[in-house]
Order: sequence, then C-alpha cells, then structure tokens
Amino acid sequence: MKKIFQDVKEAFDRLERIQTHHIASFDAEPIPDLELQILERKKELDLLKENVDQWLGRDTDMNDDTKAAANYFTERIQTLLKQNETLEKKVRVYKDHLQKSLKNLSRGKQVIGAYGSPSSVSNRPRAINITTH
Repeated sequence: MKKIFQDVKEAFDRLERIQTHHIASFDAEPIPDLELQILERKKELDLLKENVDQWLGRDTDMNDDTKAAANYFTERIQTLLKQNETLEKKVRVYKDHLQKSLKNLSRGKQVIGAYGSPSSVSNRPRAINITTH
C-alpha cells in the first residue's frame, strides 16, 4: 500500500514540476513549444491517473490512512488546477501577443509594398539599343 501511495505522490510531484517549468517557459523562451508541452503534461497526467486507479483499486476500508491519503490527493489536485489556470492565462496572453504581432507584420508588409515600384514596371523586359546612327 505504501508503495502505491508513493508512486501516486511521485506522479503528483513530476506533474507539478512539469507545469511549473511550462509556466516559466513563457518568460524564458521567445517561442515556447506548446505542442511539446501538451504532450509532456498528457503523458504525466495519464501516469498519475494510472497510479491513482491502482491505489483506488485495492480493497480497503476507509481507515485513517486512507482518509489522509484522500485529503492529500485533494490538496495536490487543487494545486495542479491552480497551476493549470495560470498556464491557461499565459497561453492566452501569448496567443493574443502573437496575433497582434502577425497583424502588425502584415501591416508593415503593406506599407513597404506601397513604397516599391509597381510590379508591372519591375517585371518588364529591358533592352539596350547599342546600334549607332
């Protein structure tokens, strides 16, 4: 029983460390790899679910140890949910910033294009007359 509980505790610790790292990546990296982050969190969450299922699957009565473990799980889940909310906010802010940057980039390309010569002039073939009269 203690081994199963320890496995669950370690799974909570790993998931919490990963989410903390992912939250910090928005301040440390210019472009965080959101797809990789999602895969990492999914993998750890699946492992956590598997460990909790093993813990719940054993036949036991609701003794003091079981109640304490359930309270521990509840507290850890609440911590993970708060981290997840923070991560969601960071992703939303990042997405908004990225959309604004793309909009500004598009506007900049239009302005630069307005200063250039029309495409009909630059694509016209040129010939030099070298004959003398």
